[in-house]
Amino acid sequence: MFQQFLGRRSTFLFGGLSLMLVEIKLLLDAFLADLALREQAAAFTWKLILTIIAIGFAGLIAERATGFPDPLTNKARDWRGIWLASINGAIYGLITIGMYVWHPTHNPLNTGSDWDHVRLPWSIPFYTFGAIFLEYLLRLGALCSGFWLIFVVLLRRHFRLSVFWTLNLVVALYEIWPYLLPDVHAGRWGSIALSAVEPLYLSNVFEGWLLLRYGWFTPIVFRLAFYLFWHILFGGLAEPYFRH
Repeated sequence: MFQQFLGRRSTFLFGGLSLMLVEIKLLLDAFLADLALREQAAAFTWKLILTIIAIGFAGLIAERATGFPDPLTNKARDWRGIWLASINGAIYGLITIGMYVWHPTHNPLNTGSDWDHVRLPWSIPFYTFGAIFLEYLLRLGALCSGFWLIFVVLLRRHFRLSVFWTLNLVVALYEIWPYLLPDVHAGRWGSIALSAVEPLYLSNVFEGWLLLRYGWFTPIVFRLAFYLFWHILFGGLAEPYFRH
């Protein structure tokens, strides 16, 4: 049974993506000269990287037990999912660029620079790393493992879609939480309610749907396409025009 698990194509896919995390970490440690960026990259310690790979692997095991589509088992479905994730990730990137151009805002998590993007060419490995890291944490880790615990262990495979969508809506809060904190502290509950229709939250909900429909790899594709347009292309080329 364990041999069958390891022999699946999606297991090799997971291994390849995990190896990419390790290789990018080695690349940044060896060649990154920008001191500010080097300090930022140093926050991703080897302990943290191994932990996130372990979280992803636990999610992969949970995903197999919950009946989600397994990547690389149905060519037609896989390509539909990849194209859908790529196109919608690109559209979301363009929407985010348009929103920034219309009303420039500062990422609340960025306290060290007035430009929220890593510069080219280091943005390519940096955001590739970030996309895999976040999807291991959110979709494989929180969503797949959490769904397995509630749906399979606690509810004995009852209320599948109700459990999934409830959990998906909760996991999708992770990325918007830093933006919500000022409103929570100020008691601006109307503004908090409107966050449910913000593109950042809806994109995370959509990533959960991609997992449900096409498997765990498509959310990574979506995020890579989004990062390509928003962080790598716009972030790498537009700084002279928008930096304060």
